[in-house]
Amino acid sequence: MPEDEGRGYTRPMLRVNSPAAAYARRSDQKAKDEETDKSQSREMQTEDMIDWAIKQGWERAILFEYFADLGLSGTLRPDQRPDMLRLFDDIDAGRFDHGTVICWQENRLFRDETQIYYNQFIEKCKAHDVVVVAVSPYLMIYDFQDEFLTEMFRWKCKESADFIKRHIKGWMLPARHRAAWHDGQWAGLGDPPTGFIVDFDEHSPTYKRLIPYCPHIEKVKEHFQLYMELGGDISLTYRRLRESPIIFPEYEAWVDPRNANRFKMSRYPGGGYFPKGKDTIVSMLTNPIYIGYRSVEGVIRRTSKGEKIIEFEEPLIERDLFDFAYYRLARTDFDGNPIGNKRPRRFFQQNSKSEYGLLKFRITSTQGEVRTHPDGVAYGETPPGTGSYNIQTLEREHSLYHVLTHAVIPCEELDTLVVNRLMEHVHEISKNQEDREGYEKKARKLREERSSKVKQVVKSIVDIEAEQKRLTAQLGKPTGKNKKPLSLRARQLILEQVDILEEERLKLTQAKETLEEQAEGDLGTLDDELKKLAAFWPQYTFEKRRSLMNFTIKEVVIEVVSTHWMRVEVLWLHEEWGREAMYWYRTKGRTVNWTEAEIALVREHYATMPRFRLMALLPHRGWQAIRGLGIKLKIPRTQSKSTSGEDYIRGLDLAASYSDLEFMQRRTILFDAQHTNWEQLSLHC
Repeated sequence: MPEDEGRGYTRPMLRVNSPAAAYARRSDQKAKDEETDKSQSREMQTEDMIDWAIKQGWERAILFEYFADLGLSGTLRPDQRPDMLRLFDDIDAGRFDHGTVICWQENRLFRDETQIYYNQFIEKCKAHDVVVVAVSPYLMIYDFQDEFLTEMFRWKCKESADFIKRHIKGWMLPARHRAAWHDGQWAGLGDPPTGFIVDFDEHSPTYKRLIPYCPHIEKVKEHFQLYMELGGDISLTYRRLRESPIIFPEYEAWVDPRNANRFKMSRYPGGGYFPKGKDTIVSMLTNPIYIGYRSVEGVIRRTSKGEKIIEFEEPLIERDLFDFAYYRLARTDFDGNPIGNKRPRRFFQQNSKSEYGLLKFRITSTQGEVRTHPDGVAYGETPPGTGSYNIQTLEREHSLYHVLTHAVIPCEELDTLVVNRLMEHVHEISKNQEDREGYEKKARKLREERSSKVKQVVKSIVDIEAEQKRLTAQLGKPTGKNKKPLSLRARQLILEQVDILEEERLKLTQAKETLEEQAEGDLGTLDDELKKLAAFWPQYTFEKRRSLMNFTIKEVVIEVVSTHWMRVEVLWLHEEWGREAMYWYRTKGRTVNWTEAEIALVREHYATMPRFRLMALLPHRGWQAIRGLGIKLKIPRTQSKSTSGEDYIRGLDLAASYSDLEFMQRRTILFDAQHTNWEQLSLHC
């Protein structure tokens, strides 16, 4: 191709005979409309990009996909985008020497306000003679050996970052805040408060403002009145509302349907709405909008004189009624000062690091969501132990939905079961060279990934500090032919960029500390771990123990099968271990209050009915609990003790229920057993 006479170089061409990396990223995973989002759709960035490259002459064997960053923002650092970090490492390793990086558009690579990361990318490509090809809207080939093309690429990357800085941060968000703070508009910051609607009529004098909706305000007032009638007891208030909810009526026909779409209360089966939970009720009872003060993103908005922002013809909630609720439930007053009459709640979580639940990130259940909790909340009592796994579902009771806990499993007990099984497995594989090699390969990959992140973060910190020095040095240098001092505007721009870099440097420093902290719990070689595992497990840091569990387990599934018995299923990452299951007897089942029907059964039959016949009527109550209730009710038991099997089973726990007994008989489990052996269900995931 002839040389360009103006610049004296050969125009870059597609390097179809050399390896190419196809990089794709789409920031919004919800953008699936091909007509409105063709330039950034997943198909255009992945399948179509590969098809385009093949049509240009690349062979499929030398096209390498970097598509793992779909859904991640271009403002993220390279160490926060797995495939961008992998691309950086592969370029450094020489995998694409004299080759190509293909992207759909330049902004798919970076939206980098710091200007550090795309300059790092340029340096890597230049050092390894890698060109960048942007496919859309027109073909551009950037050869960084050429200064003009390098500056053009920098300009495109800067333009992409400026869109975030200028349009999103500089215009859209401040405009919404101005509308909310100074103009009193709703501005889309959160959902409209309960009892208010947004005026969406462009021709209305109250356009985009919150206006009271009387049918709902009346129901809000009823909640305030109920809370006062019950003496300011929020738990009692919530229980009363579960039994007899206050229903918000359906919106009238004239109300814009967008208000109903943003109304976050639950649908009532008979029509209307009701508060979903205690937090919703508390939020309503502490919202200052009912007395004319506006809260925007948690900050109460008032005039410079401390006056109200919103004036109502009549008070929506009487001030005494509002203050009664607010100063019992809110954490701070209107000026942000802590309210001193609140009883402090103390949470004990072992050094505040949530050091309980080794299986926290792997445990699930077929019976609901498993949440890992500390043992409880205390007011000065002895700190609780190691936490629990709670199986919870959202269920309906008294026409309301609430969280129902099916089981509370001590973390330490379940963790011990799985850890013991893990130790049995690792002692077995200590004899198998192939297993050791597989372990080493996975462990090495994890360490390499972390090392790569640390390397990138450290390099970025160094580059940022160098750029900060360069920028601050410019502040004192005269410019132009006349050596005039920098203009005020130029100084402001430099200082602004220095601030952006400093903010990024602090983030990188924190990221480096986090990565180093994770490395402290890193795993060594398999031989080393086997030698130390049994002896030093109690001395390992909690992070290292959880890291070990996460490394070896894909998932743990728990299921309540009777009052005390649970099924525990583990899917190991190691193929030879496969999927295993066992049954485990919990020493303590779920605590449930006695119902009136159950109490009536005990009153009628406790005195004369044989033990197991009575337990069959109360299948989830152990004999210990039934006997305790009988004693409390002062009912003497006239049925004589028997060892014939009708009223006695040797070795059976007195806390065991009839459902436990039936389960053990069905599974042929000994009555004094605490668990069954592990059984392999399958060899492969």
